[in-house]
Amino acid sequence: MQKLKRFFLIILLIFVCQYAVAQKDFGKYQPFSSYWFIDELLEWNPREDNNVKFNKSYLSLQERFVDSNTQVNPELSTNPSVVSLIAPYTTNNHPSQGFQTVQQYAFPYWQYIDYLVQWGGSAGEGIIVTPTAFWIESAHLNGVEILGTVFFPPNVYGGKEEWVHQFLQKDEMGNFPVADKLIEVARLYGFEGWFINQETHGMAEKEAHLMQEFLKYYQQKAKGYLKIMWYDAMIEDGRVIWQDELNHHNSMYFQNEDEKRSDIMFIDFGWSETQLEDSHKRAKALGRSPWELYSGIDVQSRSYKTPTNWKGLYKNEKPYTTSIGLYWPNSTFDIAKDKQPESVYEEEQKFWNGTILKEEVPAWQSKEWKGFSKYIPARSVIQRLPFSTHFNYGLGRFFNEKGKRVSDTEWHNLSIQDILPTWQWQVDTTEVNVGFDFNESYTGGSSVKIEAKKHVKLSKIPLYKTALRLNGKEVLNIVCKGVGKLQYILYTNDGSKHAFHVKLDKVWNENTFNLSELKGLKVIKIEIEFSGSKGDMVYLGALSIKQKSSTAIKNPKVTITPFKQDDSVELYVHIEGDKRAEFHNIYQVKNGKKIWLGKTRNTDYYVAPFKINKNKKTIEIQVVSVSKNNSKSRPSLKKVSVK
Repeated sequence: MQKLKRFFLIILLIFVCQYAVAQKDFGKYQPFSSYWFIDELLEWNPREDNNVKFNKSYLSLQERFVDSNTQVNPELSTNPSVVSLIAPYTTNNHPSQGFQTVQQYAFPYWQYIDYLVQWGGSAGEGIIVTPTAFWIESAHLNGVEILGTVFFPPNVYGGKEEWVHQFLQKDEMGNFPVADKLIEVARLYGFEGWFINQETHGMAEKEAHLMQEFLKYYQQKAKGYLKIMWYDAMIEDGRVIWQDELNHHNSMYFQNEDEKRSDIMFIDFGWSETQLEDSHKRAKALGRSPWELYSGIDVQSRSYKTPTNWKGLYKNEKPYTTSIGLYWPNSTFDIAKDKQPESVYEEEQKFWNGTILKEEVPAWQSKEWKGFSKYIPARSVIQRLPFSTHFNYGLGRFFNEKGKRVSDTEWHNLSIQDILPTWQWQVDTTEVNVGFDFNESYTGGSSVKIEAKKHVKLSKIPLYKTALRLNGKEVLNIVCKGVGKLQYILYTNDGSKHAFHVKLDKVWNENTFNLSELKGLKVIKIEIEFSGSKGDMVYLGALSIKQKSSTAIKNPKVTITPFKQDDSVELYVHIEGDKRAEFHNIYQVKNGKKIWLGKTRNTDYYVAPFKINKNKKTIEIQVVSVSKNNSKSRPSLKKVSVK
């Protein structure tokens, strides 16, 4: 019954998300993320799919590192990890490159997860769902592997036995055509593989053996470049009986003698401490790491208020049995009071950092939600220069450039989310409030605000875990504004710290410091020291470590296809940019003023409908490429006919 209840909640919440808070209206030419039934996938030809060019990710998976010297708890092992199964939107009509609203889930705690699964699929829409392009790119920026979903629903929710049979079909050569298609899609779109969730009843040993063959075939064809995550549901004789552990009924889908069938496995939610201990032992007996098992916590309906058996996961304040699988952690958005970025982030902090519940709970339930940041060491990708951030959360009520407003339209696009601070926030909360501010920004739609709650003599605020080797030709660039005293601290691998005092003003102020004296050293941590009187506030707008001289990049070649309807127009923008360009900014030029329309890493970008004078025959569109060190190309200006 618990399984049926859960799937009812899935359907209900998808309905609520679609019609209550998400963007309701899309342009006629809006491209959407891919989803299929089995027969549709087999017939799918990417050369005939107009949405493919908008669904590709062009950012490769970034390499991560860990460093016990900058861990909050140096004794913690870096082997345990977290997988997050998110359902940020419906299966169908999921825009390929973002929304025109801030009332949509964004994720700020990438440093604590190793895998993200974009959960989705339904009997009425499609059962194979690819990750959306902007989720792929945000995950990859932070070194997180991302998987699509293959979901065979329970029969009572529309699951059909024929779908499983179609999935497991073999051709005359003994190949699995669906496996080949799944590999093709993942490689084309640029994500790391698939989460397979088989919960349709009616299977027998034949299907069980075919499924194991399918997994073996996939592993051989993927050659280690793509992964499979298996869900604990189907057992060795084909029946669906959730085991809540790794045992002799389901281990053949994980490992069979010397054959790896699945790279990682999600254990269903009903586990006990003993079952996880047994799973740990069995994984080792199979020659596999127990940290490749992810014990599920179903947080869909109650988020951090979910009763959780922490004793099965943590012992002596450390993970000790398996890694952790989170189902629907985007429920922080669902429970947020107004779905605005401030309230969602408030719930997010409680979920990941832990909290004590305010409401009364049954005697058997602990009031403490332990969270994950104290038990999973933060990962980082910041090990190559240049490093640059504008503390951009990936959504905004506006868009600024160097403190000037260039758009008043709401937006949500995780493709342009920056690497956010590693420690959110390891501070004395009796002295200062620290968090993202969505009403002030230097570039993008957010900044970091530090506010003194009382007279603060010195508050240390760790920002980033790094591994940046300096050659003596770099500068530290900082943009801030506010009232108080602020200095940035760079910790280096020789055990020393280097302070840089920042000049503050009521307007955005840029500070540049020469780092030539740090030649040959490695910056391993970036921290802030803040002092001030009660009520003093400082906003962090930008931070970078880069070469003193910047290399000019070529202006892009641009092709624009307009779709006019009455007094609005949509655009398909094709960009052939300099290989050194990190992003391309797209603007409308109107009466000599630039209006920001979007920003992309992609070669193709869709601009949602915007108002124009319906009597106007042409509009001017400008595209500017931006490199990793924030140098800009000359603008490419196009006069576009909209007759």
